[in-house]
Amino acid sequence: MSGSARVPGSGWYVLAGALVLGGVLAAAGMAARLVANWEESTQFLVPGRAVLDLGAGNHVVWNDHVTVFEGRSYQSSRTLPDGVRVTVTGAGGGIALRSASGATYKGSNTERVAVMQFDIAQPGRYEVAVQGDFQPRVFSVGPDHVSAVLWTVFGAIAVLFLGMGAGIGVAAWAFIRREQAREAAPRAAPAAAGDARDASLRQLTLIVYVLQIASIILGVTLVAAVLINYLKRRDVEGTWLESHFRWQIRTFWWSLLWLGVGLALVVVIVGVFVLMAAAMWLLYRAIKGWLELEERRPMYS
Repeated sequence: MSGSARVPGSGWYVLAGALVLGGVLAAAGMAARLVANWEESTQFLVPGRAVLDLGAGNHVVWNDHVTVFEGRSYQSSRTLPDGVRVTVTGAGGGIALRSASGATYKGSNTERVAVMQFDIAQPGRYEVAVQGDFQPRVFSVGPDHVSAVLWTVFGAIAVLFLGMGAGIGVAAWAFIRREQAREAAPRAAPAAAGDARDASLRQLTLIVYVLQIASIILGVTLVAAVLINYLKRRDVEGTWLESHFRWQIRTFWWSLLWLGVGLALVVVIVGVFVLMAAAMWLLYRAIKGWLELEERRPMYS
């Protein structure tokens, strides 16, 4: 097999992009699944009882000490009065309760504190009863979202690291092998003095693209990338790499804009999808620029 046959083709870059995109899509899918399966807590008035359809897993009993229920405002103490008794009963009998960690939640018109929690092995209909001698107040029961959020966050980070690490590794290996093949190829004339400088600037441009891709997880590397652009901008003036720097700088500022929009809207959930779309757009820009750099073509051509 000849040496030229072992030079990685452009398909390796496609594979690298697919690995990174796969990691991003997998993480986005995990976040979307969390949002799609999100169940709100069900409120009811106590002292009293409520029959609820509950799924399997850990559930929390909340004291909604500030809330609006059935058109009426309720404000009560965060701590429960003495003598309050909470029971949960299913088809198989009573469910064991344990003290909650005191977690709190604050929404637009509701403030609540966790008072009890319990586990359900089988989904079904359960009766939650709260008894005691106290003024009417509002309780609620809902799934424990803390563990679901933590698992989603850690899982999304793991698949992002896996996909991006594998993708960057494959792309870097292909780039290095192709550069080595170019340097080993016979030349008709002695190497020009500017070749070494061009190679150095090309590697610097590649580093910026890698930092932009890594910023999807690390964030701060996007700032490091644009700093390189501005500090070395004069060195690439008049060369084909100037267009890559302009492409990278525009990627930074547009990404910053979409980050701000996403964070501003995250309180209404839609911001999460804006952030996902912004991450995929940044990834597209970085991969496209990387491919053009590998082919030694300017951007915007």
